[in-house]
Amino acid sequence: MSKARLKSLSTTQPRLKILIVIVGPFIFAHLSHSPGSAQSEPRFAGDPLLLGAGARALGMGNAFVPVSDDATAVYWNPAGLAGLSRSEAQVQHAERFGGTVNHDVITLARPSRIGGFGIGLLRLGVDGVRLTTLEDPSQPLGPENRPIVSREVGTSDYNLHLAYGRAARPNLYLGAALKLIWRNLAAGNGSGYGLDVGVLYVPVPALTLGASIRNLTRTRITFDSATTDRIQPSIIIGGAYTKGSRALRGRLIFAGSVHMFEEESGLEDLESVQLGAEYIYRERLAFRIGAKGNHFTAGTGIYLYSSLAFDLAFVENSQLDNTYQISASFFF
Repeated sequence: MSKARLKSLSTTQPRLKILIVIVGPFIFAHLSHSPGSAQSEPRFAGDPLLLGAGARALGMGNAFVPVSDDATAVYWNPAGLAGLSRSEAQVQHAERFGGTVNHDVITLARPSRIGGFGIGLLRLGVDGVRLTTLEDPSQPLGPENRPIVSREVGTSDYNLHLAYGRAARPNLYLGAALKLIWRNLAAGNGSGYGLDVGVLYVPVPALTLGASIRNLTRTRITFDSATTDRIQPSIIIGGAYTKGSRALRGRLIFAGSVHMFEEESGLEDLESVQLGAEYIYRERLAFRIGAKGNHFTAGTGIYLYSSLAFDLAFVENSQLDNTYQISASFFF
């Protein structure tokens, strides 16, 4: 929960398995949109949207829906835009799982007298996928007829979020985000749109309860092959507790959330649980720890002057290479 929100309220009241999870939807979509395919609604069309946004959130195990007090509220919970006290631009880059997946995010949020506005662009890409063929395709594989690289292809997923949040009451914030989706696959291109809505409720100044409903309208993505993907609605609910500490010369945030009804391709149920904590020392240094399912996360942040911040996050994965993610925030 942001300092501005607290102030306002105080005055009013397995390696392969993971690789399949990340890259699988692209491959599945490639096959399902190939000529002759009868599949029209892949079940896991929403998986590329699950990686999140911002190194701060990742360091806290992605338990960020009930926090959502920075520009990444555009992605996590647009209701959080209503509590921002200043404008923020944030950029993020990560080469996940040993560079297999490139994950980039740009978000911009600006408060106003009528609420908070935000825009965000997310890109998830798998580049340099090599396709092979035999030197002589008419002959069987053998010592004299080896596979060779015929071409390199890539797949990418772009998501543009246009979000707005406002205070319905001094302790109740509502928000919505329209998202436009473009998918570029080796077999064809697709586009679509969807709607996310969110709410933040603060029963007491130290406690925030949050919920975000994603793909409320069953997000539809139509491809040039005349096939259609649909992303089913899901909901994330959680809570965050903030406590100032004179002894620690800072403040602590504890957060947790649960993602329900998400059609995840092969993820164990535990992946739907996120837990995180953050300690901010004198508004200058931040230390974070969390768990995203059974994966340990950690992070740190440094706030320079009053207009610049850098955040770094780490995700442990015993089956795939660990991931490091960096974000830079500019306040104005």
